[in-house]
Amino acid sequence: MIVLDEEIYILSYEKDSTKKLVYAPKRGCVELIDQHLADCLNNGMITTESSLVKELIKTIQKTPEKDLDVMKNGFPELNIDLSNGCNMRCIYCYAGRGEGRVKYQKKEDIDLILDAYFRYLYNLPSYQENATCSIIFTNDAEPTFAPDLLKYTVITAIEKAKRFKIKPIFLLPTNGAFDAGLRAFIIKYFNVVSCSFDGVRDVQNHHRPLNNNKPSFDRVYENVQALYQSGIKLIFSVVVTRYNIDYLNETIDFFDKNFPGSSVSFGQIHLSGRALEDKKDIGVDQQHFDERFIAALKYGKLTSIKVRGKHGHMSLMPRSHYCSSTAKPNWSISLTGEIYACMEEKSEDMKIGWFDFEQRELNFDQGNIKILGRKTVDCNEKCCECFAKYLCAGGCVSKNESQAALCSGIRERNVHFVNHAYEEKMMRVEARRLFNITEDKERR
Repeated sequence: MIVLDEEIYILSYEKDSTKKLVYAPKRGCVELIDQHLADCLNNGMITTESSLVKELIKTIQKTPEKDLDVMKNGFPELNIDLSNGCNMRCIYCYAGRGEGRVKYQKKEDIDLILDAYFRYLYNLPSYQENATCSIIFTNDAEPTFAPDLLKYTVITAIEKAKRFKIKPIFLLPTNGAFDAGLRAFIIKYFNVVSCSFDGVRDVQNHHRPLNNNKPSFDRVYENVQALYQSGIKLIFSVVVTRYNIDYLNETIDFFDKNFPGSSVSFGQIHLSGRALEDKKDIGVDQQHFDERFIAALKYGKLTSIKVRGKHGHMSLMPRSHYCSSTAKPNWSISLTGEIYACMEEKSEDMKIGWFDFEQRELNFDQGNIKILGRKTVDCNEKCCECFAKYLCAGGCVSKNESQAALCSGIRERNVHFVNHAYEEKMMRVEARRLFNITEDKERR
């Protein structure tokens, strides 16, 4: 609803049913009110409570509006396919891994990609000396399957970036089943490692066997424990299927015991590609997932684990673009030179250009880049009245129809996130009071 030119939403307050939260999405701001004022706002009967309403809106507007184009900030990310091979045979993987002829990116083509990428960044209006860029090794295949190419690309990127006074930041999505000899290199050069690891031994071995069908738990655990002990930023990603949907708390306990303080993201299984063709009965009912995930969010607060999901942000950072893939867009380079805005969705709709490796040329599809840039949540009719529209940003643009059924669960968990944000806000207020810290001092 719009009140005194401010867009606000009335949400439930988990700690007290006699009170409500007022959420202003464009400001990422949340305030607590009583049920009577909430009823007046909901019924449009605000004249008798005009002073209270004005005071509320004035309080909300002390928080400046956020930059809804935040996903445009910074340089586009670079993702490079190094091969199409994998050392695992996960039962829910969409890709045809482990069979057929393995192909590898050529070193001379990696050189061309890196030269073109850094030159592109250098010529952007936003270029500044010593700015950072992110280089990720796409999760369309396992990047550590080609360790020599991985090492070559990282070292070459560092050297080439120096000429343009750019600092590359390396991020590694991995299944954790790499050889022990690669650990030291990862620890030395990578800033963030996102590990697909389903935790509990029996679940991990069932979900994610090695490509020779042997159990993977021991190898992955040993590797990620070494990374964890090194202090590298480590994020765990857990896929939720019918085999582990009722054991999310036990999964949190596993990470709390072995990797205390870590972030763990739970993602609902989405069957596509090979996993769909195999007709494996591993899908999860949407309502069941929503219920168990909310319970896991609450359970996680009792532990050292930061529980996350793929939709919704605890920080209440509003954004109009679902991700930077459409906003910037990012570069995801296939083995044959096609450039896609997204490292997961490699379709014609997401194709923004291509490298001609024979002619040593870079080409862009400027028309498609403009189309992707216009795909914001504000263009999505089903989102216009939703309080969470700037939190989930309408969902992935390439999977919009298939994600329509997720809206109910996304709204439910975002109510929880707004509640969590309010509690954290009040903790900061109390801390400032106890230690006599002004907001100016806190900013400094």
